[in-house]
Amino acid sequence: MSSASAPLSAKHPATDVLETVTLRRATAEDAVALALTGAATFLEAFTWMLPGADILAHTQKQHTVEVYAHYLAEPSSRVTVAVTGSAVGFPEEPGSVVGYVLLCTPELPSFEVQPTDVELKRIYLFSRFRFAPVLDRSGNPIPDLRPAQALMDAAVADARALGARRLLLGTHAGNSRAIAFYRRNGFREAGTRVFQVGSQQCCDLIFARSLVSF
Repeated sequence: MSSASAPLSAKHPATDVLETVTLRRATAEDAVALALTGAATFLEAFTWMLPGADILAHTQKQHTVEVYAHYLAEPSSRVTVAVTGSAVGFPEEPGSVVGYVLLCTPELPSFEVQPTDVELKRIYLFSRFRFAPVLDRSGNPIPDLRPAQALMDAAVADARALGARRLLLGTHAGNSRAIAFYRRNGFREAGTRVFQVGSQQCCDLIFARSLVSF
């Protein structure tokens, strides 16, 4: 057998290596990875309910390098990324961004926003990593913690550090998995909005969580 017809496993050896996730603060250099991850995870999350042309139009507008570069440069924004390890067979390559959470000044024009509100604009994670172990700064697995929850915990901590008293988010009314997750994290329905995706007008629910401790 010639090298040209060798199986891919010769370059990408089969392995049972456990995929793990670590969190870190995003930097300006992450804008490209965030744009790619944002577009891909949006496609994965909503391809079942939105036409492909509308998803493409939305990602070309909302998930560009320039959009993320803007958020990363804003003092009132915070972005935390979930990163997995090196690709199998390429140990010298850095890990990949597989999810992220983005906080920003509220962009909810139809909702009555307070000066001390912060919006959880996006929290995305590839489904492949939903149950991946989350590692601490020493490289040890954090017991009973999953990546989505780790991202949410980081968002709440950052919102409090920014001085926010309330955390807001919007999600599609039919996104039952996300809604259940938000409710488990103390969010409660606070309003609605119309959200444009390409040519589609989607009905979003707005959720709020108080960050004030009594």
